[in-house]
Amino acid sequence: MLSRFACRRLPRFAFAVCVAWAMACRAAIAHATDASPTSMSPTPEFMPAVELAPFVVKGRSLSVSILARTKGDRTYAEKFAGDVLEVADATLEKSLGRGLVIVGKKGEPHPIFVFRKFVELANAGQLDPAMSTRATEASDLMHAWENRLHLDEAAKQGMPMEAFLKALPLPLEGVSSKLYQLAWAEGFDEKRVEQKLRTLTPADFQQDPLSRFDWVFYLPPREAAGDALKAAVPIALKKEKMGVMKRAAVRSALVVFAPAIKKAVEGARKGMLYMTLLRARSGYSDDDMQQLVRVYVQVLMPDFKFNDSRNDTRERAIAAIEAQKIANAEYAKDPYVAPPRLTDFDAATASTLLGYYAENSETTYRFAQVDDGFTWQFRDHKPHRYFPAGDRLFVEENGHTTLQFIVDEAGTGSGVEKRGHRSRKTLQRTVAPPAPPAKKATQVK
Repeated sequence: MLSRFACRRLPRFAFAVCVAWAMACRAAIAHATDASPTSMSPTPEFMPAVELAPFVVKGRSLSVSILARTKGDRTYAEKFAGDVLEVADATLEKSLGRGLVIVGKKGEPHPIFVFRKFVELANAGQLDPAMSTRATEASDLMHAWENRLHLDEAAKQGMPMEAFLKALPLPLEGVSSKLYQLAWAEGFDEKRVEQKLRTLTPADFQQDPLSRFDWVFYLPPREAAGDALKAAVPIALKKEKMGVMKRAAVRSALVVFAPAIKKAVEGARKGMLYMTLLRARSGYSDDDMQQLVRVYVQVLMPDFKFNDSRNDTRERAIAAIEAQKIANAEYAKDPYVAPPRLTDFDAATASTLLGYYAENSETTYRFAQVDDGFTWQFRDHKPHRYFPAGDRLFVEENGHTTLQFIVDEAGTGSGVEKRGHRSRKTLQRTVAPPAPPAKKATQVK
């Protein structure tokens, strides 16, 4: 039987392990490249392994092509893609186009290895000079991934980002599509791939068998996600500062929560395919797509409410997405735009706005004047600097939020609307300073 500690601590710990992987997926989702490759007939080396997998949704036929090397991988990919296509079809209510899902084979390198090698050779000046445009495209792609995945920050925290990267699905577009096919043709042998990269010319990128598809999605083997989680568990255990006995209890309890962890990982992977479909077929803005993916993945995360049936999950996902589409339309009417700072401002005019503000009847914020600017502080946290931007309007130093103060008939501040990207709330003026945070009770050993 599991200890009370394990039962109490594990749901939070298991969630923490999944969050790092899910956030990596979420970050990678944000990127896509623009490309218009020239169509050609399929080559015998690549296309024979592609088979069509038909689906029927509400009487309408959908289909996606699957490239898999084993029957088990094909079955997995068909179910994986079918779940996402049903939700995407309800989201867009139009054709999802022709798609291809490529399932990675166990033991094969992740496509990212060839992208990195291409950039490495370009930086070393070891590619054909005529390849500069493609090299720049690949370099921009890699930098975008690195920035969005916050690899430097993750490395400082000791997170196993290499393991996460190998488990990440990704769309194959533009230069990434051609480079993946090149690696395939060379059997993913690193030495042969490098030799081929050194001899590439622009002519090699003029023809792309995958251009017949509207979108192409690389799905790593199922084992890759498990390997990433195994790499994350020891680090998460260390960060939780657990003793030997507590670590043993959590490791034992992880077996019980393994289905929930697996569900969270699959949810993040499905979110990336959903984003790929939206980017290829929807015409939505990047921001609107991010919001739709966010609510979709939230539904797929484990909530321990025993509502895991396929139909129930699909219907809840569609309902959440429809609600977010309405929210997106409302936000589009008045999107957040950071205002410019004023160059001339009399600080004395803001004196009646200084003081404390309450959220839900609890004093939590303070607006104060400091030197040449103002600060907005939550409890005893680090204050954020704000600068005048208009009539009783102040903008945060980084431009992420604004404070629009509300005044009464006497011109005294009575409230404030704090606004940021897709966030908006009103706080009331109060005279009471915030109460100090409660101290944690000390356990007697």
